[in-house]
Amino acid sequence: MTRADIIKKRKALDAITRIKESDMIADKLFTLDEFKKAKTLLVYADHNGEVATDKIICTALLDGKKVYAPVCLNDNTLQFYRVYALEEMESSTYGIREPLRIEYLKLSADDTDCDTLCITPGTVFDIECNRMGYGKGYYDRFFATNPIPYRIGLAYDFQIMEHIDSKDTDIPMSAVITPTRIIKAHGL
Repeated sequence: MTRADIIKKRKALDAITRIKESDMIADKLFTLDEFKKAKTLLVYADHNGEVATDKIICTALLDGKKVYAPVCLNDNTLQFYRVYALEEMESSTYGIREPLRIEYLKLSADDTDCDTLCITPGTVFDIECNRMGYGKGYYDRFFATNPIPYRIGLAYDFQIMEHIDSKDTDIPMSAVITPTRIIKAHGL
């Protein structure tokens, strides 16, 4: 199955299945020590049939975590901005919900530490926690310059492959969560 096939299959999921499986994934995430001890959470706003993240964002906010969501910049980089409520996020030109781009809400190096967790989207993951995104390298570039200790991918079961080819610039996940399992990278 190609990346395009998986994206097509993901988009074709009916709303009930998508929310049910997203809730199962979120509930698994909430059991992880990496989530429980995280003081800062970087998390995408779902789009295009991705695993839904609203429950994760709301739970993190209620837990008192600092929550940041990404903005994709024209130079193919990401910048994260603080989110205080889902209602603050607005749809961008591509239909992706983004946080308010206010300078004082921008993530700085001081906002990340050993208790930072990044919930990362992807189109395909493998059992070694390698990730394939949409092909522009936004998250790989972000991770290369921002050493986030815990990176967790969220996926439906059909997004997991035995093996995907990865490049030296591809940064693997610490774990990948599906509705039926948690796949942890070696050493975790």
